[in-house]
Amino acid sequence: MVSALRHALGLIVLLGLSLPIDAFHPSSIPLKPAIRRGHCSSRLSLKMASSAKAPVALQHQVSLAACASQVKLQVLVSKFLGYGILVGSLFLQVPQLLRILLSRSVVGISATARYSEVPINSSSVIYHFLLGYPLACYGENIVVLIQNLIVVALIWAWRTPRVPVREMVFCLVSFALLCVCQLSLPKELLPWLIYVNIPFIFGSTVPQIVANARQGHTGQLSILTCFLKLVGCCVRIFTTITQIGLDPGLLLGYIAGATMNLTLVRSERVRRRRRLTRSIRCCKASTSARRQRNRTRKKGGRETMGRRQIDMN
Repeated sequence: MVSALRHALGLIVLLGLSLPIDAFHPSSIPLKPAIRRGHCSSRLSLKMASSAKAPVALQHQVSLAACASQVKLQVLVSKFLGYGILVGSLFLQVPQLLRILLSRSVVGISATARYSEVPINSSSVIYHFLLGYPLACYGENIVVLIQNLIVVALIWAWRTPRVPVREMVFCLVSFALLCVCQLSLPKELLPWLIYVNIPFIFGSTVPQIVANARQGHTGQLSILTCFLKLVGCCVRIFTTITQIGLDPGLLLGYIAGATMNLTLVRSERVRRRRRLTRSIRCCKASTSARRQRNRTRKKGGRETMGRRQIDMN
């Protein structure tokens, strides 16, 4: 499954890179430019028009009509997937929250990683909102932001040793100042706002990867949540290309998020496979030892019976 997702991600990226270079603008919407430039065309429609010896203008109109229907279908599918992610984001952190609430423990969850996830979602929401992008392209970030704030509050409540009050105040003040500065940015600097997310993406996953490697387990971290994030990033690459255009900041952020979550899922899969292999070896060793003891007991019993028969004779 992980390898299939990796191939799908590669195909989506290649599809995005095949689009015209002038679409690499945050405000480019592929529907009208694609129709105006006529990059999309239907070979079948052109063949039918040429076979009927239609004029060049008619062939051009047929190609534009086919292009328009194709792009509208892509945008429709993209919007459907976008609202699907929005609904699915309501349950994104549910496995993680359930594990924390049922165990009343946050063992294995990196506080640094959670601190870095909060500005990722807030920056994405502010960026999309200020540029006037449709809600289907970023709505899940609002929901995930609230869920991450709840996880941070649970870490502050149940972490052992307890989080210092100075750390809490510093995080709250820094987050408030960051939001104020981002909302006051001029429009020409807004494209750089999303680039700030990329270091936070690595900061939200690398500490968790290192913690998992040191502990040898994930603790209360939910791998299902990481897998859902991976799927969401892959879908967001497609929706960004079809609804917004080749916004390089957004695409790099989603690719980085998909790569980091793929690393988390794959590393846990490797650890589980190793644990399974180790347990199978232990079971085989215990089974062979038990069989050896049984054979020794049977052999000893036969020798004892033989000695008794000799003594009786």
